[in-house]
Amino acid sequence: MGLIAFLKIVAPGIIFYIGLITIVVLSLRGRVDKALLLLVPVLPLQNVIERLHQFPLGNQFIDIVLISMLIGWFINSQRSKEGLFVSTPYNKLLIIMGIYLYILLWTGSSYLNFSAPISLNDERLQAWKNYMILPLLFVIVVNNIKDRHQMKKLMIALTIGYVISEYYTWRQIGITPGLASRGKIRGTFVWLGVNEVAAFFTQYSFVFLGLYLLLKKKMNKIIIGIIFIISNYIILFLFSRGAYLGLIAGLGAIFFIKKKILLIPLIVLLIFWQNILPSEVIERIKYTKDEETGTYESSSQRRIDIWEKSIELFQENPVTGVGYFVFPYLGYDLGDTHNLYMKVLAEQGIIGMILLLMLFWLALKSTLRLYKESKDDLLKGLGLGFLGCIAATIVNNIFGDRWTYLQLGSYFWIIMALIARGNIMIDEQRVHNSNQERRDI
Repeated sequence: MGLIAFLKIVAPGIIFYIGLITIVVLSLRGRVDKALLLLVPVLPLQNVIERLHQFPLGNQFIDIVLISMLIGWFINSQRSKEGLFVSTPYNKLLIIMGIYLYILLWTGSSYLNFSAPISLNDERLQAWKNYMILPLLFVIVVNNIKDRHQMKKLMIALTIGYVISEYYTWRQIGITPGLASRGKIRGTFVWLGVNEVAAFFTQYSFVFLGLYLLLKKKMNKIIIGIIFIISNYIILFLFSRGAYLGLIAGLGAIFFIKKKILLIPLIVLLIFWQNILPSEVIERIKYTKDEETGTYESSSQRRIDIWEKSIELFQENPVTGVGYFVFPYLGYDLGDTHNLYMKVLAEQGIIGMILLLMLFWLALKSTLRLYKESKDDLLKGLGLGFLGCIAATIVNNIFGDRWTYLQLGSYFWIIMALIARGNIMIDEQRVHNSNQERRDI
């Protein structure tokens, strides 16, 4: 075996264990902020995470890292004036959501006539655990990223992961161009589809747009502008109709808050889109419904059919639903509702929908406050950009589950945590200024 071939086999394992040990050691020493810089770029790279499964402990990589961060966070809190938990508007809601969904996990087992969800090998228990990683990321970030310097570093780490995802997807579009080949594109998501990839870029591209509009350094604006332009090229040629609507929603939200006159070109695009957009994009949009017969094309019709099934399940138990993560085991076509809100209503009922909408409402309220009250360009840009991200996320989830997958949803929760920390920094600055004024008097 040649040296190069040997290194191709051995090097990935060496890099994995060095990275894992580094993150764990940093975390256990109370430097969770630095450990996050190594974890965050990897989160959307499902292709990398799954390659780690070939190594011992590789399939527990995320769990090991998060456990070490929790221990390090506890150690660090003993030296912090804030204590273990910093106060945020989300704290009580997230606790209620976690407990409620776990109760519904048992409800779902009863509905399906499955055994109690207590085995670590239980797929539904694993699904609950994997979803709970998302709010756990929020809690870890908001309690360990405490100043602007740390926020900036984490945003750079997030950008690295985003740009790598862009690179992979750009290459795939180049290799398999055209509407007929869209089904082959996975980006870095491996087992998720092209619509999820398009949703990822739609949602998080707005964070870069917000930063572009607010940051003042020319070089930063150029780099961020290029990232945003590439994202929109990718979105355009992934041919996802849901992503197109998410893009319009995000742009509309940002333009409405930042400068309403920018809504004019968006309105012009909506009116004359058939004269502006590439022919394949027009074909994809128009293919939703046959204008002559009034019938929907097959994928759209299948979604409508499954939504009707979701409503039937919701009607069985409107208050609490039939149970968490039940739908995939019912044998329906598509195996999923392909609409987050339909799934929440069917599985979690009105209570679950209220909790989800409360989370979106708190996110909107928090990001608008940061944008309006912060005097820092980075925080203000982050607030404006996340507003577009929230709007796109709300719309994208009408067309599928763009919420519960780690590789797709992790950046939402991380940025939401940075927004919450930014508002805490505003409050701390106000207290400091008030104390300073009293001392001056």
